[in-house]
Amino acid sequence: MKKNIAIFSLLIFILSAGISCQENSRTKQQKDPMHQENTHSKPKDCSGVHWSHHKGHDGPENWKNLCDGFADCGGQRQSPVDIDTKKVTESADLKAPGFHYGKTRTRIINNGHTVQFDVDEGSTVKLNGKDYRLLQFHYHAPSEHTVNGRHYPLEVHFVHQHAGDDLAVIGIFFKEGKKNPLFEKYLNKFPEKEGKYDSADLIDLMSLMPDDKSYYYYDGSLTTPPCTEIVSWYVMKQPLEASKDQIEKFSKILNRNFRPVQPLNGRRIRLYNDKKG
Repeated sequence: MKKNIAIFSLLIFILSAGISCQENSRTKQQKDPMHQENTHSKPKDCSGVHWSHHKGHDGPENWKNLCDGFADCGGQRQSPVDIDTKKVTESADLKAPGFHYGKTRTRIINNGHTVQFDVDEGSTVKLNGKDYRLLQFHYHAPSEHTVNGRHYPLEVHFVHQHAGDDLAVIGIFFKEGKKNPLFEKYLNKFPEKEGKYDSADLIDLMSLMPDDKSYYYYDGSLTTPPCTEIVSWYVMKQPLEASKDQIEKFSKILNRNFRPVQPLNGRRIRLYNDKKG
């Protein structure tokens, strides 16, 4: 009898060890990006998933396959888009943006995907009846949105939040021209590799807004994973200027950090005309 009990206990131990080994193996597989790549399994937690703006297994065409939380990257209302000015409709329902931007100190961060400026609390904008607070702004080179199929050399995105998850992003193009005074002040301080720089100087945010407040409006998404479709896009019609040298330095740091344009899938792009206001 004692012998049978001993054998039974040994079997239970072996079975438990086998289950534990299987669980450890599953955990290792979920955390091992190489295993995910080889088996095409998708982790549910996307925090450690590497993605890139460049071609390859982690590039834009594959973002939706990298992680369950990136599924929206294959959605129907994705950004950026091409703005075909012949198909844009002018809309009297759209309103002029009401900017209440102050001067702010910033933390300049190179996060490996862009150069981002985190700003102080207090800057807001009213967009078509909703009040949004400015969270940060960041850059893409070349531009993510295109106009009639053509990129601008640079685009800045001002990211705002309303209540809950509702976001509004104001996109502004840059074209080659005269030196940009703000760039002249900060460009040499940009972290060229991943890192941050805390600035004690004040930035006048309105200096990054064009005089003409005409904009293209459409419903879209974040342009980077998780590509969530919660963004109201306001792409300013008038570009700002930066010198050739400034644009080249930006482009070197940003290393072509743009997502290719996405299909409209029936969405309309509307125009607010500031001159008719």
